[in-house]
Amino acid sequence: MEDKKPETTINNLIESAKSVIVILPPDSGKDLVAAGISLHLALKGAGKVSQIGCGGEVHVDSEIEGVSEIADTIGSRNLIISFDYQEDDLDKVDYDVRDDGKFYLLVKPKAGAPVPDIGGVKYSYSGASANLVVTLGIGSLEELGKIYADEKNFLDNVDIISLNNSLRPVAFTSNIYHQNTSSFSELVTKLLEELKLQINPSIAQNLLTNIYASTNNLTGSHLTAETFSAIAFLMRAGAHLPSKPIQAPSFSQAPFFEIPDTQPIEENIPLPEEESAPVPSDWNKPKIFRVGGNQDAT
Repeated sequence: MEDKKPETTINNLIESAKSVIVILPPDSGKDLVAAGISLHLALKGAGKVSQIGCGGEVHVDSEIEGVSEIADTIGSRNLIISFDYQEDDLDKVDYDVRDDGKFYLLVKPKAGAPVPDIGGVKYSYSGASANLVVTLGIGSLEELGKIYADEKNFLDNVDIISLNNSLRPVAFTSNIYHQNTSSFSELVTKLLEELKLQINPSIAQNLLTNIYASTNNLTGSHLTAETFSAIAFLMRAGAHLPSKPIQAPSFSQAPFFEIPDTQPIEENIPLPEEESAPVPSDWNKPKIFRVGGNQDAT
C-alpha cells in the first residue's frame, strides 16, 4: 500500500487549511524546486495564505516562475534585529512609539563603550504560523537544516504532510503522500489533479517542462501510464510540449575527402600556331550529299 492514510485524509487536510507552508530541503534540485513552487502557487491561486521556504541556497534557472518567492525562513510573526555588540558594553535597551506612528528602539552603550555600527544591522523574521506544513523529499525534519533549527517548536507540533516520490517511510508524520513516480513534478501534478485545483498555464508549464527534463524527454526507465496521464492533465491546463532544438552534427575527425583551401592554378597552355598555307578553293563551295549515290560536289 502506498499511503498509510486514505487519500481523502490528505485532501481534507489541504482543503480545510487556511494557511500552508511548503518547505524544501537544502540543496534541492530543479525538479524539487519546480514541484514545490508549483504547489505553492496553486495553493495561493486557491485563495490560501501560502509560503515556501528552503534552508539553503537555491541554484536553479530563474525561468521557473515563482522562484523568487522562496525564502530562507518560514517565520513571519516576529521581527529580529541583529548586529555585532558585546553585552559588557551595553547600558540599556529601550523603545518608544511616538505620535508619528513609528517605533524607535534605543540601544544605549555604557560610558566609553563603542557605539553600535549601523552598517552591520540585519533584519529577519521568526515565529512561523500556519495550519499546515507540506514537506518535499525528506526522511526526517532534521533534513530541513536551518529552518528546523529556527522553528523546531512549531514544526514539532503542526500538522505535516510528507510528499515523496519513493515509498520510504517517515516517522515525523503519519500524513504521507508517497508514490513511486518518475519525478516530484509528476507527484505534485497527481496531487493537484486529485485536489481538483485549477492551475494556470504557467504552473502547468513549470511541471510539464520538468517532467520532460527528469525523464530525459520521456526516455527514462521509470515511465508509467501515470506519467502520460499527468502530461495530459497539464496540457489540458494550458501547458505545451517542450520543443526539441535540432543540433547540427559534429565530426570528431576530418572527412575522408577534403577540398583544399587553395585557389585554382591557371596554366598558360600554348595554342598551336595557325598555318599560313592557302585554303583550297573547293573548301569554300557548298557540298551536296545524295543518299545511295555518289556524293560528289558539283
